[in-house]
Amino acid sequence: MALRDSQQGEEPDLPDEQLRSNDQLQKDEMLAVEAIYGDNLNILGENSVPRYFQIYVYCEIPDGISVSAELRGVDDYPTKFSVEHLAPISLTCLMPPSYPSHHSPYFTLAVQWLDSVKISSLCDMLESLWAQQPGQEVVFEWVQWLQSSTLSHLGFDDGIVIRDSDSTMDHVDVRVVGGILSVEDVVQQLISYNEEQCQESFLQGFHVCMICFSEYKGIDFIKLPCRHYFCRNCMETYSRMHVKEGSVMKIVCPDNKCGGFVPPNLLKRLLGESDFERWERLILERTLGAMADVAYCPRCQTACLENEDNAQCPKCLFSFCTRCRDRRHIGEKCLTPEEKLLSLQEREKVRHLNKGGTGPSKLVDELSSIKEILRSCVPCPHCGTGITRVSGCNHMLCKNCGKLFCYGCGKPLTPAHTSYSLDTKSEPMLPFESEQCRIDYEKRTAKLGNNNHVFCEGCQVHHCALCRKVVRKSSEHYGPRGCKQHTVEPEVARARPKKNDDSQSESL
Repeated sequence: MALRDSQQGEEPDLPDEQLRSNDQLQKDEMLAVEAIYGDNLNILGENSVPRYFQIYVYCEIPDGISVSAELRGVDDYPTKFSVEHLAPISLTCLMPPSYPSHHSPYFTLAVQWLDSVKISSLCDMLESLWAQQPGQEVVFEWVQWLQSSTLSHLGFDDGIVIRDSDSTMDHVDVRVVGGILSVEDVVQQLISYNEEQCQESFLQGFHVCMICFSEYKGIDFIKLPCRHYFCRNCMETYSRMHVKEGSVMKIVCPDNKCGGFVPPNLLKRLLGESDFERWERLILERTLGAMADVAYCPRCQTACLENEDNAQCPKCLFSFCTRCRDRRHIGEKCLTPEEKLLSLQEREKVRHLNKGGTGPSKLVDELSSIKEILRSCVPCPHCGTGITRVSGCNHMLCKNCGKLFCYGCGKPLTPAHTSYSLDTKSEPMLPFESEQCRIDYEKRTAKLGNNNHVFCEGCQVHHCALCRKVVRKSSEHYGPRGCKQHTVEPEVARARPKKNDDSQSESL
């Protein structure tokens, strides 16, 4: 026996009656250990004499424990984390015929996350437990002590500290099994084991889905990389709904405050082959659509790279203009939608006369619709998006490019925007590009009596009729150092002195 050979001590010659008594005590102890730790007990030889077994002992950490790693010569090593599960202590025992009357069991200890010196300390402690009560069964007590007192014995009540130790300078017990691992390897083993056990605990427990609020076992849940989890039925419905509607960019973590990424390999399990292929195609289309230099072939709708307003389809090899989507016309001016509509309408007339068509083509209908849309809207001068005003003033904000322009004249709102005024001697008005812009503004900012505080119904902003500036606070804008809040219109002011002059002349 290698386990016996590695430890000192010779078996005494015992009478048969003592041997039978020891054998019965060993059987009873094995039955007790197997009944309590059956899942963690591994008997290495059925009905073998001497008895040889291995038991895995799990340290008790009900609330988890923190782990700190220290590297020799490195002050800022950043590894500090907490774990809920520690790798078990492997206790291998061999019961000699003289146990428990004369000898303790021969044993070895192996712990992945402890160095050899600390494991040697545990071996000495187990030996002292046997010395305190010789002649008594001790295996069950060893297991209980390792389970409940290992961390406190090593000084790890407030957290486990992993550091490099020079084992050659300290006593290493021969009963220690395992090689010397680096701090990085120990940290990786602790993290990996903790994640595996947490996942196993999750799968065996019951949880509530935050979408349908139903309770299921962990194996019926989908756990996302962001640590949020939802039941499989809800995740499948959620994913397939977005794929069916084409909103594939919205397939993220359903938690409102998260929006985490859902990996493709998980989506493949949720969607199935056909829906996943559609998801891949839509994702590709959305990605290509976000690229400024990508256009689609008007014949087969294949994505093409644009090069100076021209592109060639890699599938059907059709070269076309990316502006008018017609065949490539180098050196010729690109037609506007109105011009192209007239050209197509003339072609349609000739085709009807020659062959007798049944109606206008689909492209003609589309261009006719574009023409009607352009007729009732003003294109943004920055990006060309058609804008229709429902109500309000002429100062427009394009929802496509986010830039300002004047709806009356269709030009950008810049500091160089021309100013107009009814009277050249009065204060300049707000900037207008045309007379129509000014008229529309004055209709919305007409004074009520002599009050110069004007509220624009279009843009919902307060203005001053004298200086044409925005009024933030009336108490700050009007007063001795500012504008007068109540004044008479210039026409009325000029008319009143004339009546006084007439009255004066009549009196004279």
